[in-house]
Amino acid sequence: MQRREPVPGLDSKARRNDLVRLAAFGLICSLWFVAVAWRLFDLQVRSADHFLDLAERQHVSTVEIRAERGSIYDRHGNDLALSSPVESVAVFPEKVSDPEMVTKVLTQVLDVDRAEVQGKLRAKGFQWIQRQIEPGQSQRLKGFVQQLNLQGVHFEKESRRYYPKRSVAAHVLGYVSVDHAGQGGLELTYEDLLAGEPGLRQVQYDALRQRYDSRVIKASRPGGALYLTLDERIQTLAEEGLAKAIDDTRAAAGSIVVMDPSNGDVLAMASWPTFDPNERPHSKDDLDRRENYAISHLYEPGSTFKTVTVSAALDLGLTNPDEVLDCQNGVIYVGRRRIRDHKRFGLLSVSEVIANSSNVGAIKIAQRLGAQSFHEYVRRFGFGQKTGIELPGEISGLVRDWKVWRDGSVASIAMGHEIGVTPLQLAQAISVIANGGKRVKARIVDSVREPSGHIQRLQPAEPERVIRPETAAALRAMMERTVREGTARLAQTSGYRVGGKTGTAQLVDEDTGRYSTDSYIASFAGIAPINDPSLVTVVVLDSPVGQYYGGQVAAPVFPDLAAQALRFRDVPPTEPVEPRKQKPRPAPEALADLADAPPLDLSAKTPWAARDGVILVSSEAAADAEAGDATAAGSSAPVRLRVTALEAPDLHGMSVRDAAARCAALGLRVEMRGVGVAVRQTPPAGSPLEPGDLVRIEFGRVLAEAGHRR
Repeated sequence: MQRREPVPGLDSKARRNDLVRLAAFGLICSLWFVAVAWRLFDLQVRSADHFLDLAERQHVSTVEIRAERGSIYDRHGNDLALSSPVESVAVFPEKVSDPEMVTKVLTQVLDVDRAEVQGKLRAKGFQWIQRQIEPGQSQRLKGFVQQLNLQGVHFEKESRRYYPKRSVAAHVLGYVSVDHAGQGGLELTYEDLLAGEPGLRQVQYDALRQRYDSRVIKASRPGGALYLTLDERIQTLAEEGLAKAIDDTRAAAGSIVVMDPSNGDVLAMASWPTFDPNERPHSKDDLDRRENYAISHLYEPGSTFKTVTVSAALDLGLTNPDEVLDCQNGVIYVGRRRIRDHKRFGLLSVSEVIANSSNVGAIKIAQRLGAQSFHEYVRRFGFGQKTGIELPGEISGLVRDWKVWRDGSVASIAMGHEIGVTPLQLAQAISVIANGGKRVKARIVDSVREPSGHIQRLQPAEPERVIRPETAAALRAMMERTVREGTARLAQTSGYRVGGKTGTAQLVDEDTGRYSTDSYIASFAGIAPINDPSLVTVVVLDSPVGQYYGGQVAAPVFPDLAAQALRFRDVPPTEPVEPRKQKPRPAPEALADLADAPPLDLSAKTPWAARDGVILVSSEAAADAEAGDATAAGSSAPVRLRVTALEAPDLHGMSVRDAAARCAALGLRVEMRGVGVAVRQTPPAGSPLEPGDLVRIEFGRVLAEAGHRR
């Protein structure tokens, strides 16, 4: 075999290639070494703190310590909202050795879903089972855990908000979430004060995540406390009175506000429907019940607003209480609109206009004011603006600028239409009349106790002059006359001289967009005692069934509430206290038909657009003439009034609303039982009756044939 001879130059080239490869390999090794060295340096030196912290977090965690929430008290220091220690239950799924037994025990003791518990036991990490359980549940569950040696079940100490009086002042207090965050009322407004400042606890775990040590690294700071202007006793009276009125009238909603007219202190604020703040809401209906009707519901005040109309005219010297007005037989034309009273009033003094609630008289007085002056006084009384009370959800009401008023707006507003108010706004406005002419700012918090223990009293805002003292005195006299002999006679209060004004307004039918013929707002605004006012009370009932006039259903709430509240405030009776054998018969008020009247859209801020035509406006005027001699309005000569005899109407087959409306139109009182259609009535159809007599109606699903006349 022939031997290959080396080629000159090739060997040296191969050696050079080997050297290059060797150098490249050496460079790569060097770079790798440098990279590894740099990484080691980074891990052990530059990032040491980071990894030490990471390792520590695996064995140490920081847990927030919730601060004890501050308490809320009434003006006398009675507890309204407190915080009490409770326990919550959680699981660490990784530690649970017997999931089936743990599930069985938890579902047996607690109100929890089995599938939900099983799902949490299959999850990773800390899992809540139920927060803030009852003490009895906690003791029972701990007994099972200890007896069965169940691993992974954890008890966490927490604090639960507790309202000892349950629904008392619920809408004022509000409520809290499961995490103790304020969700309404004062709990929300004063969240920062009441919540306090949370602390921090450091917890150490071993490699198996078992807790073996803990220490407080920052102590929690308890929240401050609130002292309210509310009087728990008067608040309870108001809520009981409202609940009874709702039950008696079957109204859908309502509110009562009691205020001290001298300084704006709200002594009671009740709303219906109500709720228990100890219970958490579970549905939209539950949330709706937590709306504070007294500050968030807008309605047309009706004739209660005539007090503002007359106050403005008196204050400007445009009239006086004794001036006699020609009420034109109860009819007045405003442009092409005809507005009338329920009764053909002739000559009435200004004082009688209020007592008889004459629409024509109120319009004539307002026309002297003019739009700009009238608007100015309406605003000065506080309408169209928030009162500024320390509660969330207050609305401003609805008062449009006078420049966009129509020709008939002055007339409408004079009677309490084309304006939207809240019960609290009306109470604040009536306080102007009660205290001598000054507007006081409504308030519900008297003082605050800071977390440091320092108590800071919140001074009432400086009152603003609205009307002259003489004007206020004149209105008080008119309101006293209204209770004594006018539409508010059912507000007469044993032992005290009181004054008031009734109101009835038709609601807007959401389906037709026009005034409803069977849904009303009944209201009453009262002052007690009228000679030295200590209380202003506003009662509003939304959609009562059956009787619906303010003088019939709202005014009767006032006497017992006012009398007891005055005694609580150490105001002694000034009049004879005699048991009333029979309540004075309320005047049969005839609400005029508003079917053709353009309603005020209280949900919108657009200018009011009325259509021309006839409008019959509501009036609470008393028509209490009885057979015998009487003097006709507008005539000084006695005349013989003839009372037309009434017959019991045939109500069989009518719905609850239709039967109630029929009786109300005849001035009859009704007592109704059952649901469905009318099947029986007492007295029978055709029986002779008088205005104010009682008709009992029984309703059922099937129309009874017995006694049914066609």
